[in-house]
Amino acid sequence: MKKILINLLIFVVVIAIIIILLLSFGNSDGSRYVYKGNEAYKIINIKPKEYQCSECGMDVEDLNYMVQVIAKNGDTYFFDDIGCVVLWLKNHQLPIVKIFTKTLDTHKWVEAKKVRYSRIEHDPMGYGFAAMEKGKEGFVSYDEMRMLMLQGQNLHDPFVKKKLLGQ
Repeated sequence: MKKILINLLIFVVVIAIIIILLLSFGNSDGSRYVYKGNEAYKIINIKPKEYQCSECGMDVEDLNYMVQVIAKNGDTYFFDDIGCVVLWLKNHQLPIVKIFTKTLDTHKWVEAKKVRYSRIEHDPMGYGFAAMEKGKEGFVSYDEMRMLMLQGQNLHDPFVKKKLLGQ
């Protein structure tokens, strides 16, 4: 009987520690994925770590690779990487008005379908894609980037990485 009580006490203490640890990791503001009320369909200026990526949940920290997807209802979704946008759109059938991406070369907000994409950048998710306003040889269109992303033909694939980077 004494052994059962000791085991039960240990179990309760371990569960209490796990609960305390999980609560300590939480953010008092809660997760922020969506900005509501953007009926003007304009870029929302944010600070690093103010919002989280709507696909992977990481903090949008490096604003150089940031993407904003604006739905018809005015909801603006934030992404840390254009690859996350492609994956998110595959699973969300929302009426999208605009997709804006920050360009790595000019640091301007441009519609995602109007820029070219490098395939060898050190983006937050490691896919290699980065929007460039001034295209160069080897850069791909939005549709090509989307297709490559959906096929897994990005820097996560060791064969693609070796081909593009020689590593």
